Amino acid sequence: MNENQKNIGETTGELGNVDQIREILFGSQSRELNKRFEKLEVDIKRSFDDLKSKIEFSQKEFNQKLENEVELISKRIKNLTTTQQDEFADIKDGNLKQEKRIQHNIDLLNEEIGVKIEQLTKDQSDSKKSLSEELNFLKLEVFEFIEDKLAQMNNIKLSRDDAAEIMMEAALRIKGNNIQSQLNLIEEPKE
Repeated sequence: MNENQKNIGETTGELGNVDQIREILFGSQSRELNKRFEKLEVDIKRSFDDLKSKIEFSQKEFNQKLENEVELISKRIKNLTTTQQDEFADIKDGNLKQEKRIQHNIDLLNEEIGVKIEQLTKDQSDSKKSLSEELNFLKLEVFEFIEDKLAQMNNIKLSRDDAAEIMMEAALRIKGNNIQSQLNLIEEPKE
């Protein structure tokens, strides 16, 4: 075993020598490279951290702007919707008021027409009654006139001309004209 230990010791010694040789040949360059790598690693890490923080800041700023824009658009939409609903409500109220005014005017016209129809019916009834009374009065007057003339005829014999004149006078009285004015009209064309 001692031999193995010796071999191991020699191998280790040789390796140590290789390290020493390497240190002598490349030691300063190796240390300088290690320092540069460490500095580069620190610089890269710092740059990465700066870039990461800038990206995070930009992302937060973008998200904030986006959120503000979305909120602004949402408020505008809400305002437009509210305005539109108010306008629709105003239009609806205006239509209802106009409909009520029109209905009120129609009711007033119906009432006025009803009153006028009632008045016209009453006037027509009164006129009919008045005309009926006047007609009855004229009938009585004609009968009285005819009776008077018949009584006169019984006392006197009438000629045909006298009978025609009596009938004409009765007809004109019924019609409401004076016999003398009618006779004058009849006699004038003959001249």
